[in-house]
Amino acid sequence: MKRKRDDSSPGVPRAVTAFREAFSILYVGDVAAAAKRYVSTLGFAEAYRSPPEGDPEFVFLRLESHGIALSSRGGYPERFNPGRDFELCVYTDDVDTAAAELAASGFEQVRPPADEPWGERVAYFRDPDGHLWHVTARL
Repeated sequence: MKRKRDDSSPGVPRAVTAFREAFSILYVGDVAAAAKRYVSTLGFAEAYRSPPEGDPEFVFLRLESHGIALSSRGGYPERFNPGRDFELCVYTDDVDTAAAELAASGFEQVRPPADEPWGERVAYFRDPDGHLWHVTARL
């Protein structure tokens, strides 16, 4: 685990998991149509699609150095974030360590870390303001 100094308390180190590549996930009714609209109207480029053929359930779009994802409202969103249209995804080097740190920091664990068929380890948390966080690492 990486440690950073907490500048608000000089001389007192605190544990911090290194997070990177944060992006929003917007839940939409038709992922293919929404992706087409974002590409043609807003200038995004499709960087990832799952499944790769047919109607996508998930598409990652990039605009310069930033990106957003579009995901079907069914499946994971409905189980972990019903009635909402947004979650924040953030990559980390170690999902299990990040999960322990988030829980210790007041985040509510919605789903413990688990390996997913698309090749990532994922955990879900809700922050104290009620926002869903999707913490992940590539396997």
